[in-house]
Amino acid sequence: MNSIQEPSLKTATDTDWSVELSPLLRRIVDQDRAALKRLYDLTGARLMGVAMRILQDEGEAADLLQEVYMKLWRQASQYSGAGSAWGWLCVLTRNAALDKLKSRQRKREDLMDDVEPLMADLAGEGCGLADQEGMRQCLEKLNEEPRKAILLSYIHGYSHGELETRLERPLGTIKAWIRRGLQELKQCLEA
Repeated sequence: MNSIQEPSLKTATDTDWSVELSPLLRRIVDQDRAALKRLYDLTGARLMGVAMRILQDEGEAADLLQEVYMKLWRQASQYSGAGSAWGWLCVLTRNAALDKLKSRQRKREDLMDDVEPLMADLAGEGCGLADQEGMRQCLEKLNEEPRKAILLSYIHGYSHGELETRLERPLGTIKAWIRRGLQELKQCLEA
């Protein structure tokens, strides 16, 4: 008879992998790179899931995970051993993701603080029915990307995240297009 072994049916909820975590963390305190690699192999996909649930952005979650492992490398001694090593890693990742989320919100608010006065100026200077032709002419003078970003954002109500997806450009680029485009519109309408 053939002695082919069945593949293991262990799942991500099995705890045998988690018993390795505490000893690995102790080795990481001593700057053991092999221990960090093993810890990453055991926990990386799981912690990526934690970060993804909070951030909802794969690239941002991957960047965050790298930051978490770098912090872990520098601060593994903060793990007291009193609780579950897995729980500690989850809290570390969760807190970092929540901080990133708060930072993202602050950046959006800061951008809106910059953009809203420009939009108010534009509204006061050229958004009445009599001035629609002037606005159209000024919009036509803009480069295609800023014009499209401004129209999608302010006329069609797209969020910056939606623009990032629709225009397939980084968020920072889209924000720069909008800001520069609004400044050019203001200058054009004032002329």
